[in-house]
Amino acid sequence: MSMSFTAKSAELIGGLVFPDYQLGKVYFKNTGIVDAYLNYSIINKQMLFKRNEQVLALGLVETIDSIVISGRTFIYHEDEEFLEKIASDNGNLYIQYIATMIIKGKEAGFGGYSQVSKVTSLSSIGVSGDGSGGDLGRKDFVSGLSTNDQTEAKISTAFWLKRGNSFTRLITKNSVINFFPKSKKNQIQSYFDTHKVNFELLDDVKELMAYCYSL
Repeated sequence: MSMSFTAKSAELIGGLVFPDYQLGKVYFKNTGIVDAYLNYSIINKQMLFKRNEQVLALGLVETIDSIVISGRTFIYHEDEEFLEKIASDNGNLYIQYIATMIIKGKEAGFGGYSQVSKVTSLSSIGVSGDGSGGDLGRKDFVSGLSTNDQTEAKISTAFWLKRGNSFTRLITKNSVINFFPKSKKNQIQSYFDTHKVNFELLDDVKELMAYCYSL
């Protein structure tokens, strides 16, 4: 289908999901489909595409249903942020990529840098007080970064489940138990009694979800 992207200038700082641009498909809510070379900027929360060697960011992202890049599916949520969807037979797992800028040093003159240890978070999630749920919404805390600062991006992930329009972050045992029906509580508790789950590791979370959804 012949369609054109609405584009805007991209802010390229690095921190991309893929090492280079991959041929993918953009699926629009109006059933339109467009092929493009795509990548996702974790730092800027922008879905990028190449057009005649120029890198641009997708605009009007709220009209997009999903994007598939190298067999991996990304869904638009809000504030231009995309989450990666890991599909399973009984339920989906969503991955949020988070970038934290670490200022390694500040310019000290004569081409040198002084050593500092300042961390500036570029992404966070609005979560309810116990960390077990809430609205998925990006907040920016970009401040005090100078073009003369020597910086490094640290990439981390957070895992979410979705029920209706509500997202729950998987951060503790209780966040998992509270998401599923009470009838499954004892069985899920037994899983935690016999398995050590690291909520920062995809494989651990996927195995846990496979068990929970099988109940």
